[in-house]
Amino acid sequence: MVRFKSRYILFTVHYPVLDDIDAISPSNSSASNVQPRFQTKKAPPLSDGNILPGGKEGNLGKDMRTLLQRRPAPDGVTLNAVNTAFRDAVNRNFGDLGAGLVRASVSLKYFSQATSTGIIRVSRDHYRIVWAALTFLNEIAGVKVMITVDHISGTMRKCEKVAISKNIKVVRELSGDL
Repeated sequence: MVRFKSRYILFTVHYPVLDDIDAISPSNSSASNVQPRFQTKKAPPLSDGNILPGGKEGNLGKDMRTLLQRRPAPDGVTLNAVNTAFRDAVNRNFGDLGAGLVRASVSLKYFSQATSTGIIRVSRDHYRIVWAALTFLNEIAGVKVMITVDHISGTMRKCEKVAISKNIKVVRELSGDL
């Protein structure tokens, strides 16, 4: 008997930084009904005068953008919403043939709203279709997103280890402990 060989794809959902952060503040009446979880300020332009507590110069704008892109998922971005948006993206980009090839073997195993990371299991033969569909996905439940594939592995445990190490690296980067 031949076993089912699969690939696990670790992906991260990023939320693009708006040009005008003030557009999402609750005081703006023309903004959508989505309330931000925290108040933010527009990142200052990069210059030699920007010094972080860690002693690095010129990275305040970059760190602010990194923090805004890696924020927790909004309430509408859930496991079911990601799964639905992903299946629609496969159908839209690869048609009925691509959707038929992938549908039987794909399953969203994990999605964390706190870190906006997820793991998808797919058959080894069709992982490139899933990878492309994730890359082309730009909206989940009405929220503009950008998805990057971080790692592809044969086991879920390896994907989990990579996700943990990436999150530790981001925390160290933002705290200035490089």
